Amino acid sequence: MDITPARPDDGDHAAKYNVKAVSHLVGVSPVTLRAWERRYGLPTPQRGSQGYRLYSEYDIRTLRWLKAQIEAGMSISRAAQHLSDLRSAGNDPALTLRRQAAAEAPVSCANLSARAMEAWIEFNDAVAAETLRLAFSLYPIDRVLLDVVRPALVELGERWHRGQLPVAVEHFATQFCLRYLQSMAAAAGVPSRSGLILAACAPGEQHEIGLLMLAVMLRWRGWDVTYLGQNLKLERLDEALAPLRPRLMLFSATRPEAAEALLALPPILARFPAPAPRVVVGGPAFAAGGPALPAGWACLDAEPNRMVRAIEDLLTAAS
Repeated sequence: MDITPARPDDGDHAAKYNVKAVSHLVGVSPVTLRAWERRYGLPTPQRGSQGYRLYSEYDIRTLRWLKAQIEAGMSISRAAQHLSDLRSAGNDPALTLRRQAAAEAPVSCANLSARAMEAWIEFNDAVAAETLRLAFSLYPIDRVLLDVVRPALVELGERWHRGQLPVAVEHFATQFCLRYLQSMAAAAGVPSRSGLILAACAPGEQHEIGLLMLAVMLRWRGWDVTYLGQNLKLERLDEALAPLRPRLMLFSATRPEAAEALLALPPILARFPAPAPRVVVGGPAFAAGGPALPAGWACLDAEPNRMVRAIEDLLTAAS
């Protein structure tokens, strides 16, 4: 049976996620995913430069549909045949699910974001977690992070600054997001793209959620990212990190003094083996002008989606 879908030239079919990440999102073991591919040609992942399977958003929706049929009592072989019949009739369920997700107002990103924020205000860990699980079942990872999680955190922070919320609420939401993002980073599994990226907050910088979100987005695209967290001191940095031979070092800063502290980095990087890692900086401290950067450093747009694409372009051009 022919189960190969038409592949329109859009981001829906872009190779993003390795098999462990897909297993985490769909709830199907990697062994089962490989068995379905071998026996039924479902889905049809692409291959990364190192031969790893890489799946798209379209593949994830196809797998979720297959899983739903099996949970309703259908065998996988019958579900695969049913999928083939539907595609032949021009009714690909993965495309239907995409349209439904875009049209359903009750589960729009804005509504999910508001629901997550209200759960944090009520210190309701279970509802917040269920809201994010629903969001990830409907939308791509990047969109959930940028259009659900980030707006909720921004709005909550603004309410706190206006004195409308106690600081305990802000701390609860921050810790919830840190735990969730760290679990997502761990679930990304073995990197499928070559070249180590080191990500850290500049010296003295304590705000890490934005950088961690960026690291998760890169990890789920298959990049090898080591996240070093808040307030990375530069002392003896070459001793600790030079043996790793990173291709790129990514730093964030929200305050001018944190950005200024990074200017002590060039003589430290000079002690790294050639080729020296590329340095990329971002965050409000740089978006507002910031210090004059050393030659060769890149200051990227603070919008995470554009920053991810720019980092990928830098790594691809250097390979």
